[in-house]
Amino acid sequence: MAAPRRKHSRARQGKRRAQWKMSTVQLGSCGHCGAAIRSHTVCMNCGYYKGRQVLVVER
Repeated sequence: MAAPRRKHSRARQGKRRAQWKMSTVQLGSCGHCGAAIRSHTVCMNCGYYKGRQVLVVER
């Protein structure tokens, strides 16, 4: 297994790690009530998922 000959500097290490970024959460709209939800999740506003009621939401 290869081993590095020299230690990488903090600047080089920082340049490599600068490419890691947080991405924003992608939101869609509920097909039943129109609320903003994450994809592939049950709507917490109405309890529907893919056109079927999965949760009973008390208001």
